[in-house]
Amino acid sequence: MSLSEISKFFTEKSLDEIIIKAGGTNHTSFKFGKGFKKGDSYLSQVFRLCVYGENKTLGTKQEVNLIIKSMPDNAARRKLFRSADFFRNEIYYYTKVIPAVEKFQESKKPSKPFTEYPNCFLCHCDGENDFIALEDVSFLGFGCPNRQDYISLDECRMTMRTMGRLHGVGLAFADQEPKAFEETVGKLEETYYSDKLRSWYICFLELATNVAKDAVSKTYPGTKYEKIANKYLQDSLYSDQIQIVKTRGRLSTICHGDCWTPNFLTKYNADGLPEAVKVIDYQLTRCASVALDISFFIYSCTSQELREQHYSTLLKDYHDSACDLIKNLGSDPKKVLPFEDLLTELKLFGRFGCGMGIESLPMSLIDDDEVADLDAIKENTILTDVWNITPFKEQSKRKRIADMFKHAIDQEYIQ
Repeated sequence: MSLSEISKFFTEKSLDEIIIKAGGTNHTSFKFGKGFKKGDSYLSQVFRLCVYGENKTLGTKQEVNLIIKSMPDNAARRKLFRSADFFRNEIYYYTKVIPAVEKFQESKKPSKPFTEYPNCFLCHCDGENDFIALEDVSFLGFGCPNRQDYISLDECRMTMRTMGRLHGVGLAFADQEPKAFEETVGKLEETYYSDKLRSWYICFLELATNVAKDAVSKTYPGTKYEKIANKYLQDSLYSDQIQIVKTRGRLSTICHGDCWTPNFLTKYNADGLPEAVKVIDYQLTRCASVALDISFFIYSCTSQELREQHYSTLLKDYHDSACDLIKNLGSDPKKVLPFEDLLTELKLFGRFGCGMGIESLPMSLIDDDEVADLDAIKENTILTDVWNITPFKEQSKRKRIADMFKHAIDQEYIQ
């Protein structure tokens, strides 16, 4: 395997730049690691690469383990999944948003700054040869839970605390330096819910709503849940999602945008309990209400039993963690993130998670052998040719989708 398979702009010079950023002077060799499964990434091809180097001045050795995402070789696949748009947004996040956040935090000297993301060593963005080289945090002990399983209560609480910190730093930034904050988020692009993307997404959304309607009707037939869910799952759903992401308010901040299990890598202690989370994949990053990330995560990653028993605890974990960082950064959490305002925000926008969940849940529940051959995609392929989801035969899978609506309706997020 050669470096040019990543990008024609990923060269031996790139390896030197990576080693220099890691504190060395030059690279000495490199080695590709084990590849990824089909379906692990639709938008990009992903490589593991270890770069070896040295610091000639100090006489020390360097080793940098990377995850490198680059444009798929298949032009039709790049076009179908709009890879250039997603790469551009994620690269902007790492090259503009993160540096601005780090500069803000450095000026405030918090005792525990928000750093729960992989370091970016190098990137290139031109719409055709894009790549982004990120720290491989699996070498720090972080790993991804099975996307088909529910996460445990302990994992969920740790993730909610991490999400609170992700939002908390942005809320404090906006509170103290509103002009710099707006300049930072101003060039983030909406990569999913926009009128200009309607024709790209709408046919797939129709399939997803059919799967959701089937799940609810067969799980809660003749109940208010079927009636209210069917009212929600109408042609106006995409327009509603657009309006939600466009609405800015006091609790709008830098949101991750794609809060489901594979994007929260967890590290466990010797007793098997989660002790830290790293958040990856920022292609859908946007400035929007905190309720969008919270509701997406809750409805895509947790069981109904966990929600019914621990939802209040999870919200408190999120809120306490966000407020701790907000205070540590010098803002007043009672002004920036009142708990009652958080609950109100969820009432206003919590339905967003169901709109994302009708996609993320079916995609997480399909088996690996059901994923289409992405490199076989041809010109004029449409999204539903690849994401051709159909109602599930297994009641357990239907119930997982239906229960998302049951909780949202019980919370009055959907009425």
